[in-house]
Amino acid sequence: MTVYLFDGYNVLHELVRAEGRGGHGRSLQGGLEDERAHLLDRVASFMGGTHDRAIAVFDSKKAALQRVESASRNVEVYFGSLARSADAVIEKCAFQLRAEEDIVVVSSDHVVQQTVFMTNVTRMSSRQFVLQLKENERAISDPGPVHKGGDRVEDRLRPEVRRQLESLREELAEEAADGTRGKTANAAKTTHTGDGGDYQSLDSAS
Repeated sequence: MTVYLFDGYNVLHELVRAEGRGGHGRSLQGGLEDERAHLLDRVASFMGGTHDRAIAVFDSKKAALQRVESASRNVEVYFGSLARSADAVIEKCAFQLRAEEDIVVVSSDHVVQQTVFMTNVTRMSSRQFVLQLKENERAISDPGPVHKGGDRVEDRLRPEVRRQLESLREELAEEAADGTRGKTANAAKTTHTGDGGDYQSLDSAS
């Protein structure tokens, strides 16, 4: 099973940009709440037919970390707080889950990209994730020949896109294995200590 941890607003802004909506003084077609719901529906569709799941974390000014109900069982939704940003929640969650599951951290934030060098953790930009979402939607609308045996999202992608994703994974794996290991260990200690003990669960952190 793969768990996709993603910065909700980071991905939402990239999706809006990719679809030519909003920006440059233009307002989004729907309100922010509707845009969030639409994004989560698309992510749930992306996870459909697989054993994978997603955890979406949105920045907010709430007093404490808050989990909200999701329409899909394979997508969990959290809102950060003034004291705990989406980036911080994603980093801690990746640290907690990496021992038992493969993790994909989705964010174009430079700090997050530099601090999630961990075993079983793959980094993916929001742009690449949006590419996968849109490719998945095209595959659903035009399924083509039916292929049996695969139940992962990758099995529904076009060969050239699948090769691109495989190349990205290999590149990230090589980058994570280079001479940054010492710096990574120090960064992990700084990031995950001194904030009140072990991070056992997101719910208990609230």
